[in-house]
Amino acid sequence: MSCAVRFVGRGLASFAVWGGLCLVLLPAIGEEPSATPAVRYRSPYLLALSPDGSRLYVSDRTAGGVAVVNTAERQLIAEVTLRGEPSGLALSRDGSVLYVAERRAGTVAVVDTSTHSVTARIAVDLWPTAVALSPDSQRLYVGCQDRHRVCVVDVGQPDRPVVARIPVVREPSSLAVSPDGKWVVVANLLPDGVGTDPTLAAVVSLIDSTTLAQTATVRLPAGSTSVQGVCLSPDAQWAYVVHTLGRFNLPITQLERGWVNTYALTIIQVPAARRVATLLLDDLTQGAANPFSVTCAPDGSRLWISHAGTHEISIIDVRRVHELLAGKVPESLAALRDGTQLNIWARIQQDSAAAAELENDLTALYIAGAVRRVASGGNGPRGLALSPDGQRLYVANYYAGMISILDAGEGKTLGTIALGEQPAPTPERRGEMLFHDATLAFQRWHSCATCHPNQGRVDGLRWDFLRDGIGNGKDTISMVYVDETPPLNRRATRQSARDCARSSVEAGHMIVPPEQDIEDLYQYLKSLRPDPSPFLDPDGTLTESAERGRLLFETKADCVRCHPHPYYTDLKSHNVGILSPGPNETDGLYDTPALIEAHRTAPYLHDGRARTLRDVLTVHNPSGLHGKTAELNEQEIQDLEAYLLSL
Repeated sequence: MSCAVRFVGRGLASFAVWGGLCLVLLPAIGEEPSATPAVRYRSPYLLALSPDGSRLYVSDRTAGGVAVVNTAERQLIAEVTLRGEPSGLALSRDGSVLYVAERRAGTVAVVDTSTHSVTARIAVDLWPTAVALSPDSQRLYVGCQDRHRVCVVDVGQPDRPVVARIPVVREPSSLAVSPDGKWVVVANLLPDGVGTDPTLAAVVSLIDSTTLAQTATVRLPAGSTSVQGVCLSPDAQWAYVVHTLGRFNLPITQLERGWVNTYALTIIQVPAARRVATLLLDDLTQGAANPFSVTCAPDGSRLWISHAGTHEISIIDVRRVHELLAGKVPESLAALRDGTQLNIWARIQQDSAAAAELENDLTALYIAGAVRRVASGGNGPRGLALSPDGQRLYVANYYAGMISILDAGEGKTLGTIALGEQPAPTPERRGEMLFHDATLAFQRWHSCATCHPNQGRVDGLRWDFLRDGIGNGKDTISMVYVDETPPLNRRATRQSARDCARSSVEAGHMIVPPEQDIEDLYQYLKSLRPDPSPFLDPDGTLTESAERGRLLFETKADCVRCHPHPYYTDLKSHNVGILSPGPNETDGLYDTPALIEAHRTAPYLHDGRARTLRDVLTVHNPSGLHGKTAELNEQEIQDLEAYLLSL
């Protein structure tokens, strides 16, 4: 396959064909492409267990395949080489077929588990991440983050056609199908709205499998983002969702009180499409940073939640939680006082509406004796799998390169399974580990990845940092090409990526880090590179509309004046007539953002007031200071937006 790609700007472009797509890899300005092969780390991501519990399947994102483990012998017995970044896994009911999402390759691999070979591939959207099967194994649901939709595949037919593409909200990250096959519950990773909305939050989508349509969305509490995991109770009455709960309406002066980022379990009543309660997984002095996966006991009595930031597993007595929410509060618990008032459970017993207060209560689960946190047995736990008898919990420890086996009841580590040789980490890998590690922050309230999930991208919220006054929150920016686009942050107060790494750790994590940690973090930030836009044509070139938009960008609309190639920023600050309210920023000067990966960094502008790129070009450009867009007709606006989405 040949690649016909137009590249404008300084530096060299290298090309690779991956999954039928032509990828354009842009080095830094003046940087020669490296000929050194990447170090092959083992990074277990998500898990699937065979129906009899004898085989564990592990997607390994950095090794590029699926590892097959004999659980009795605790040994690696086979590996299946895959494309892209292997992500979600789903096993057929009889365990004979494994489906694996191949993110960036645009396919789902069909693996014969008897031969450990790929027998077919199903073409979907470019970034399939989550997969789930109907109970009869005839229908496969694929969460595609690039196009914000769920692809439905009829795997019962020989050619496995995609029979529907169902729009959801934003970056579906996890799916769960009800045991009767009626409902598909979709965790949307990020909020979709404007940063100036104080109620901005991610939502959970409910799909009716009969109509193949999103029939309802359930809004999470304000500030909910990074919704990574979802599971269903065995009776399909309850969906359990884990996520970050950011207090973005407060200045970060509240950090030491644990009131900037908290972490939550939300309970949704599925048939009624109703959020019942959101409970905090943190306690008064220790955060439970970055919950990732959640799984439910076969009898619905307990939940297990992995915390990627603190290297822990929470064990939740969810049966007790439901009893307490129903007002069944033991006298001994009801007698506990919260200062001078009744504790939260006693208040719920008196008035069920008090359950709304749980999202602000750091002690509720703990005083109820309904939660325990235990060590995950490794570094950076991600996926979980429970043995069929509910006795053993398997944990994918991403940075440790191994699977730990925990006693599901007690949380004690019973053993580990290495997936292969794990090379010594390079500075870049060490920096990545630091970026995701909340144990290095004061009271473990957050990691860098809390506000920059998706390998350094955005959380969809705006934050009120102290360096530029209080009351003027700023939209979270992507870290991609951060080393090439100084100065940094919306007011251009940081002069380099290394300076940004240091100040963020010292001020945001409230620690004084070793100098080597700063250097390693800098090396990781420096390594971040964009994914090819899913809005390009399949061969990696601009669509016809985007090509027309490029011409407008460079001529009539005059966007290129402030957004020149190759990073689409002039590295300067400008007043484009969009001011923050209050006395802190009367000059209206904000750093010109790079437009690389603009399709995945919503909301837009310095305070996130624009929900879409179209809004940037139209609603929020009244004076024509942000490109000459007032003279563009409807088709030209569409073309210009298409070009911006392709970057």
